[in-house]
Amino acid sequence: MGQTPSTNHANDSRNKVQRALTKTEIYNLYYTRCLQVLKPSELAFVKSVVRDNKDDEKGTKVVSRDKLLAQFLNVSTTSSDGSNRLLDILFPIMKRLGQFPFLQDNVAAGQELTLHEFVIALTFISARYTKMLGSSFNFLGLLFVSLSQDKSIIGADIDKFEETPVEIPLIHPFEESDDMNLKARKVDWKNCSEFGDMEDVATQTRIDASGFVTVTTLALIAKSIPLSKQSTMGNQLISRIRQWDEFESYAVSLLRFVNVNLSSTKLDGETISYHEFSHVVTELVPNLYQDGLKRLAAELFTSPKAATDTTKGGDEDSNEQAQKKHFTFEPTKLVTPATLCYISSLLKGSGSNLQVTTENAVKLYAGSESGFSIRSLETKIFKWQAPTFLVVSGKRIKQKTIDTNRRYQKFDESYPRYFLKQENNLQVWQHENDRITYCVVIREPWQSSNKKNFGDESTTIISISPRADCYKSTHSDVTKGKSVYFNNQGMGLGFGNLQPLNKNGNQRYYPGDVSLTIEANLEFAVFRHLAQSTTTNHATNFFKPSCQSQLCAENFEDRFTITDLEVWGIGSMKELDEQRQQWEWEEKQANARQSVNLRSMGEERAFLEMAGLVGNHGNYGSG
Repeated sequence: MGQTPSTNHANDSRNKVQRALTKTEIYNLYYTRCLQVLKPSELAFVKSVVRDNKDDEKGTKVVSRDKLLAQFLNVSTTSSDGSNRLLDILFPIMKRLGQFPFLQDNVAAGQELTLHEFVIALTFISARYTKMLGSSFNFLGLLFVSLSQDKSIIGADIDKFEETPVEIPLIHPFEESDDMNLKARKVDWKNCSEFGDMEDVATQTRIDASGFVTVTTLALIAKSIPLSKQSTMGNQLISRIRQWDEFESYAVSLLRFVNVNLSSTKLDGETISYHEFSHVVTELVPNLYQDGLKRLAAELFTSPKAATDTTKGGDEDSNEQAQKKHFTFEPTKLVTPATLCYISSLLKGSGSNLQVTTENAVKLYAGSESGFSIRSLETKIFKWQAPTFLVVSGKRIKQKTIDTNRRYQKFDESYPRYFLKQENNLQVWQHENDRITYCVVIREPWQSSNKKNFGDESTTIISISPRADCYKSTHSDVTKGKSVYFNNQGMGLGFGNLQPLNKNGNQRYYPGDVSLTIEANLEFAVFRHLAQSTTTNHATNFFKPSCQSQLCAENFEDRFTITDLEVWGIGSMKELDEQRQQWEWEEKQANARQSVNLRSMGEERAFLEMAGLVGNHGNYGSG
């Protein structure tokens, strides 16, 4: 295509070469550049769209909502499996993203996308835009604007672009012989100031709270889908969309990080600013939206044939699938794919590199199955040598329990009171009927710690519901993150506490200012948050207070009766396999102990005694 300047000349001329073009010309060049950065599988999908969709009355290739639905999910538009809901959300977002780079000349969403709009939107959803605009481009601001209904931001039709020339920077000057492809590469897209500052545009508008919940639910669903063969992706997505209400409950919890007074029944007329939107992303769920949309693009907007061509050999894949059959994730009442995605997203906000998915999470203990006993809990979790997370859930303690339940009264006597009896210990945003759920993520293996705490500074407390929050460990050269105890001598579990006292019938807890305490019968729990502590107890601050703007300086407690408690392991395939073999061996030995007739064993009995499989007094096992 003609000679290009030398590297030195290119560097000297960067940001100095300008070219006046109309908005229509710039838009067409940007579309051309977008085509150049798509992956082969994505480009193959675009070609199939061009082939299977019609032209409008102006001869422009368009992509209809119904055609797109049928094409990437291979389902009819009358299907009730949730695919329509997906398009109802995704289509208008794509319509607005597809108007870039001139957002103030945008058009309200309709039932069709032009081919230009579809391709440009695809580069943003798939994160290919970084090849043109750089990784520092404010995608969050662009997404926020795309969710806005503000007509001052989204107004005129693209066909009515002003034809007044606009100066844009070039990396290399245009030559007369340059075709559209070469010109698109010569534009310095990263430094096109005419595109506007995304943050500046975003701060001029607001989005509906219901819109926040909807797009957050979609992002969580997309992010929860495990990577797999392309042929199964559509089915996985539809399966997750059928669980929409469950994912939505977690999106509402994230909304309450924006404003603790909001709830799923109080969304009408409520709006969110860009500052609030970016705060929840920065503090809690970094890259949730970009990662979720990127996964969505990988699952929807790629050619199955192209994806298959790039996969590994069938034998290797078959072996991997055979291994995974041993570890089929079985959801429980407390932990589901939505729960795992939510926890993993908040962990990323805490700075942890741990990821929790349906492919690496294994249930170690569930109180509903094994009984709410600290001995049972100890038996199930102490042999796991990899990270774990504990989830505890229940109902807020009501006055009747306080007045009549002697077990709670005994716990209440041992746990230092912060709020006086005559005080209302509920804040305005706390409600008597709240279901409360907390999660604690621990990297170190569990151990009996009746004298000394264990753990490290990666331990994290997560508020799951009714609001999202994340409490990170504080750094201390003295405590070194040893914030966990497992006391099997009558004092239960503690996260963020000093060792409790249990001596001569005197029991006493020493809760930290930010802490979660579970009493020994696994019946009651207290989460304490004292941002302005005036107590003189021996508490040590193991965890940082909330970073939620309304709660960071507020004192509150969540006291609840436990209804569910589970502990899950987070492991690699190797760890999962080792744990499975250990469980199989234990089950085999247990069956052997139950089946032998010890009174007639003779020499075999003596052998079993030496092996420690039976006791010396006719007892089956050690006790």
